[in-house]
Amino acid sequence: MKKTLCLLLCAAAVLVCSCNTQPSEETTFESETVTETETETLTETETETETETETEIIPDGTDPTDIGIWYSTWYAYTEPGSDSNRYDTWNAWNIDFTPLLPDGTFGYYDSADENIIRFHLEMLSEAQIDFIIMDQTNNIDVDGGYINERSLAVARYIKKYNDSGARPVRYCSAVGGIQWSADAKTIEDEAEKLWKRYCEQDYGGEQYHYYLDGKPLLIVYGDGAEEKWEKYEGDKTYAGKFTIRWADNNSRAGYFGWAYDKGPVWDGGVTVVMPGWHNRAGHTPVNRKYGQTYKKFWQTVLDAEYRPEIIIINSFNEYAERTAVFPAKSSDKTENGDKWYKDKNKTEDPYMYWEMTVSYIKQFKEMRKPLYEKQG
Repeated sequence: MKKTLCLLLCAAAVLVCSCNTQPSEETTFESETVTETETETLTETETETETETETEIIPDGTDPTDIGIWYSTWYAYTEPGSDSNRYDTWNAWNIDFTPLLPDGTFGYYDSADENIIRFHLEMLSEAQIDFIIMDQTNNIDVDGGYINERSLAVARYIKKYNDSGARPVRYCSAVGGIQWSADAKTIEDEAEKLWKRYCEQDYGGEQYHYYLDGKPLLIVYGDGAEEKWEKYEGDKTYAGKFTIRWADNNSRAGYFGWAYDKGPVWDGGVTVVMPGWHNRAGHTPVNRKYGQTYKKFWQTVLDAEYRPEIIIINSFNEYAERTAVFPAKSSDKTENGDKWYKDKNKTEDPYMYWEMTVSYIKQFKEMRKPLYEKQG
């Protein structure tokens, strides 16, 4: 996932631009397109005078906002060419992007490969991303548990990585079995599995698992899941051990995702940014528009009066639904709206969204704004 570490760092340094109601037409956010002039202003920091008059400004050297990113652990590549997603997810799901590999080439990988995990963690750490959200929303033990096996491999390696003294990257999980069961008890069942498989293990402590409000964070995906959970009167023993937050496809403020197809939504608790979305399942896509969509989401964060507590990027490597930002090349089968064009001349740049991500995070961290606090 890189040409070389140096190349990506240099590129980030010089970069200046830094599932459900659907609209009937392609979502483009045309009326909110970022102009070049507006983009240039994002790099400006507050003046000395403005800083001195703001009593709640974040002190130098501190950063209360955590940055998380959705992370797919479902890529199997043990039997290349297999039609089963358990053995070759890339082929079985017709994923027509080839991601960057540790040696600088582009190709497929298995999510359980320690070389890949280490490479991703190194790049996440350098980008100043604090935690990953491992996507287990298709049921934890779906298809023989091959996704959970790879999620466990990532969690174990995170312990090794963080113990090495590197800038830590923590993990948490997102579940979503309630999508199919429509039963809130599923949340308790999945929480029990996560608690026993992750939190009770030596890689489940706060140094490795991301905590929020004093507990491990658990994200539950599914339309109406929060409301079902609030009405549920059954046992909540294991779910109660987690801080639960929510995700769906309705562009809701304060949710951790998934697809914000109605445009950016700023929230003082958590704000989601994404480059585009196309799940290729009949929903109206959000095209990338030469990077303008991603710019618009990030500008919402950068232009806000306050810093949110958490920024969530959707996503690191979800190439199937076209939300990934980590370097990858498209194929001849990729639709134009999904290709990573950086201009209207259709100049494709496999690195552009990662470079934008690194640059925007750097800009955000240099802006000494007050942290949003809930009122009342």
